[in-house]
Amino acid sequence: MEAATRAFLTHGYEASSMDAIAADAGVSKRTVYNHFPGKRELFRAVVAGLYEGFNSDGGQTLRHDQPPEQALPAFLRSLLAHMGQPEVQGLLRLVIAEHQRFPELTQDYLEGKSQTYSLLNAYIAAQHARGSLDAPDPHMVAAQLLGGLKEMLFWPTMLGLPVTADPERVIADSVAALVRAHGGGRVSAPAIPMD
Repeated sequence: MEAATRAFLTHGYEASSMDAIAADAGVSKRTVYNHFPGKRELFRAVVAGLYEGFNSDGGQTLRHDQPPEQALPAFLRSLLAHMGQPEVQGLLRLVIAEHQRFPELTQDYLEGKSQTYSLLNAYIAAQHARGSLDAPDPHMVAAQLLGGLKEMLFWPTMLGLPVTADPERVIADSVAALVRAHGGGRVSAPAIPMD
């Protein structure tokens, strides 16, 4: 897996060969093919491996018994640290660069990180069920939360630009906006008195 990650990040998807990956790993090509039928399956495994640790740690921070103001900042900090890893950013750049020739890599990448988004969707759905959030569409709420965070803190780094926003401020403001927009126990509009 480490050899495959190095190969993909250094040479791209097309130029990475199973032979070279096996040689770098110090194993036979047969050994590699015993575990992965082809390069695409190996790429999927690399993406899944990158998200495996985060999914375990991230799942622990999103405790359903904690309110959004407590659970979400910890999760978002962990997510930002994960997205800042050179391997994660490198693979995303690879997927974008190779999309025209290998569009299936985009789907493989999205599937590899889908559990991360499922963790957040499940947390928001649980808060909706508890009445802490008014979020009948957890996926939309999660996408809005992550979209604002990525726009301010992730995409600038992907484009080689400096991050000018304070991450803690962005996290706090994003969570506060979510709670304002979807906080449970909303006050309904006052009834109009009937004469």
